[in-house]
Amino acid sequence: MRLLLFLFSLTSTAIAHAAKPNVLFVISDDLNTALSGLGHPECKTPYLDRFAETGVTFTRAFCQFPLCGPSRASIMSGQYPIVNGVTGNGGHLNPQRMTLPRYFGSRGYWNARVSKIFHMGIPIDIVQGTPGRDHAPSWAEAHNIRALETLTPGKVANFTEPEVVAEYPRLREQWHAVKPGDKNYSMPRSVRGDFAVVEVADRDASLLPDTLAADKAIGLLRQRAGQKQPFFLAVGFVRPHFPFISTESSLRPYDPETTALPKFPSDDQADMPAQAIAKDMNLADDAVRQLRRGYYGAVSFMDEKFGRLMAELDRLKLRDNTIVVFVSDHGYLLGEHRMWKKTRLWEEAIRTPLIISAPGRARGVRCNRVVELVDLYPTLAELAGLPPEPGTQGQSLVPLLENPKAKLARNDAWIYTGRGHGLRTERWAFMWYPAKRNRQEAFMLYDMKSDPGQFTNLASNPKYAGVKTRLHSRLRERIASVK
Repeated sequence: MRLLLFLFSLTSTAIAHAAKPNVLFVISDDLNTALSGLGHPECKTPYLDRFAETGVTFTRAFCQFPLCGPSRASIMSGQYPIVNGVTGNGGHLNPQRMTLPRYFGSRGYWNARVSKIFHMGIPIDIVQGTPGRDHAPSWAEAHNIRALETLTPGKVANFTEPEVVAEYPRLREQWHAVKPGDKNYSMPRSVRGDFAVVEVADRDASLLPDTLAADKAIGLLRQRAGQKQPFFLAVGFVRPHFPFISTESSLRPYDPETTALPKFPSDDQADMPAQAIAKDMNLADDAVRQLRRGYYGAVSFMDEKFGRLMAELDRLKLRDNTIVVFVSDHGYLLGEHRMWKKTRLWEEAIRTPLIISAPGRARGVRCNRVVELVDLYPTLAELAGLPPEPGTQGQSLVPLLENPKAKLARNDAWIYTGRGHGLRTERWAFMWYPAKRNRQEAFMLYDMKSDPGQFTNLASNPKYAGVKTRLHSRLRERIASVK
């Protein structure tokens, strides 16, 4: 009898172990909603579009802080930035925190990361092959990627400091002489390529970090195929984060002569408070076109690497038992409102792509509900049949994976920047900048139904006083609920 009970216990454990789904978590860097599948008129992402046919595309997904470090810490911790304490790129998440990958590891999963999942300085941590602000306790294995980045041989256009390009060959030789992981090595800041576009020959695509990340991830998938232990594999692609590096074939679809310029009124900034305005780079139209083209090329290059990853998942016959998430840490401004990069509350900086493909859930549909990236932790836990982790603050999106029109307890998004707070609902974009030092309190309000470009600030319009009061109250309620 004891033998029968023992054998039954072993069989039950094996069945439960095998039934657990794998998780492939893929995160892009600085990717806004420039996906052809989301209706972008220029940028082409055929592999992500194909992937979207297998899952649910969230059209209103918002980060919790439009900056790499805080956003990634929020996703991985399941907590808002003001709670986990990471409100800048220099912050470290508490080593004791039960992060998303660590939680899966504690529940019997093998877990690993490839390249940038928590914050890394791009391009410097890739150039050095160092882990940046990684959370070491989260992983059974952690694989850094080392590559030349801005120094990769190719056609280079540096739009802010063109004179430094002449230094690239010498600096490239220095890089080859440095051991991977040497934190003492640092390329000069002037050649880190904030506003550089690098076009690499197709034959040299193997030199680029996203190629190397895809290669490593594919190797790990092959190792895990056939294993009884489920896996949680997180893969970070660093493009389209600057410098905008891609191959000839990735850039070919984008004509620098016809790439569209951002459109905005000549007096666009007249009704904006100072806190909402980022530095104007004063770039000529030709430079703006070239940079936007470089960004789109980098997106297309990353898209192709994602496609390779998915093709291997299919080839290994892992797809039917693997939850796949594709997301970006935040969006990116490409000259809209005369602004660049992130850290502001504009739609281009806070809205991100999010596609979740899970076995047995909805396929090829869109969900227009407002969701937050902090929701990913509880969502993946529920999809894997794991109990909620205490301390996580998001809400599970599983009901939306079954019915994209389902109503959740929360249908708005709270975004923080250090300067101020934003609240995004299905119709309204509200921004509140509390009084600080020599700055007066300021508000911004946009009707995203009639003004999706956010050109008319309605905050001082008496007609919308009730809307402003209601949204301000809701935003303060959201902030108070987590303090």
